[in-house]
Amino acid sequence: MEREWLDNLYRLVLQQTQDGIILSDADGVIVFVNDAAERIRNIQRENILGHSMVDCHKETSREKVNRALGYLKSHEGNAVSRMVTDSVNDKYYENIYTPVFDETHTLQGVSVISRDITERRRAEESKAAIQRAQEVAHATLMEKYHSLMMTSMEMLTNLLEARDFYTNGHSKRVCEIATKLFEHRNGIDEHFLDIQWAAKLHDIGKICIPDAIVHKPGKLTSEEYETIKMHSALASDIIRPLDPGSRIWPMIRYHHERYDGKGYPDGRGGEEIPDGARVIAIADTYDAMRSCRPYRSAMSFDQCIEEIKANAGTQFDPKWVKVFLELATTGSID
Repeated sequence: MEREWLDNLYRLVLQQTQDGIILSDADGVIVFVNDAAERIRNIQRENILGHSMVDCHKETSREKVNRALGYLKSHEGNAVSRMVTDSVNDKYYENIYTPVFDETHTLQGVSVISRDITERRRAEESKAAIQRAQEVAHATLMEKYHSLMMTSMEMLTNLLEARDFYTNGHSKRVCEIATKLFEHRNGIDEHFLDIQWAAKLHDIGKICIPDAIVHKPGKLTSEEYETIKMHSALASDIIRPLDPGSRIWPMIRYHHERYDGKGYPDGRGGEEIPDGARVIAIADTYDAMRSCRPYRSAMSFDQCIEEIKANAGTQFDPKWVKVFLELATTGSID
């Protein structure tokens, strides 16, 4: 009775596991197919039960499957992994073939575990595409002189924004606000041009983000939001080779950090964030709130002022919020 109960438990576990499982006997005849295997591989168990594992594959794949099974039968304790592209159903899945030997080292059968890796594979492809775009951008930038490349990057930013009615002119406006704040407090010193360039180029990393995300008319999914958050780090990587003195790229990288340390990409806080990045953060947020978006209308001047004020000490540096409020309430910032 206990043996019958245990056998039933084994069967239920095999049947209900989320991985696809196909079992064959020592001769390669399929004796078990669970529900997940049907779903992942788009097959019907009644069409393959009792058939040879090799014969259930396309003719173009049979030689590879035969070779894999032959290897397994003579290599106890090993497994063979194959990635399969299902172009008909636009899916990728991984098959892991494992030989099953008994205590006398006699082959009893073969198990095939199938896992749907479509989402993982697409994420890896997307990441590789972003990395490649970054590498291409680096290679292009290194061919030109510093000033020419910086100007080219500004033009790229303008072109990127011009493609979207809602962001057109955003970087220019952020630059105007940021430089007003900086000049009001520090005058035009040796860092003025640095913050000017950083503000102009703070969104250049979005050239490496898919257009479908950058120009999405509605609210981003959590995955899309994580992707677009990469733009500040990507931007700093693009600009870093042109910035040997490291005066510009840190402001670009950290302009989405928060004063309370809860921002991105590195979770810096307070004085750990470059002063220029703290200025750009306020200018960037203010212009975003004042601009229309597909999913909301522009906020009023008073609403924006209250929002900036409310986030002093958490999102923004209180020192720069004070400067911003001085300029905004006196008409220097629209």
